[in-house]
Amino acid sequence: SIMKVNYVLATALLFAASFAAVVAAETAVAAVTVQGGTRDSPGQRMPDGTVYAGVSLSTRTPTYTTQADAPGLYSWKKGAEYCAALEEGGHRDWRVPTQSELRVLSQNRDAIGGFNMSGSYPAVWYWSSSQFDYDSAWDQRFSDGDQGIDLKRDGSSLRCVR
Repeated sequence: SIMKVNYVLATALLFAASFAAVVAAETAVAAVTVQGGTRDSPGQRMPDGTVYAGVSLSTRTPTYTTQADAPGLYSWKKGAEYCAALEEGGHRDWRVPTQSELRVLSQNRDAIGGFNMSGSYPAVWYWSSSQFDYDSAWDQRFSDGDQGIDLKRDGSSLRCVR
């Protein structure tokens, strides 16, 4: 009936507007006040050699990344193992970024540097730790910011965060 179509259409429009608001809020990146009152900006190299990536959208805390991608391609599980075993900048608390942290890395990719943005599939896609289901996880292409879902057994690029 017309009422049902109108209801479905209104619900779809409301969902789209809500989704757009969530995406806009998640992609807002702010500088972080640190000790001494100075502000870090995305891409800033820290004294320990790590790179300030931006504010984690899920925890609202500073996120730091490595200066370069992990070498090669990794399945989702192997990527998690690589980051967990990584010791860099005197830190051993590295991990695969969440889906929202990956969005921050992508948004600040030019300032951070070193991401694969011109290669071909699958190297231009980066893993997140966020699972979609048992066999799949979220990943992101940094050349255009597109997020997708890939099979965990497939290979993708990796940048660890802390």
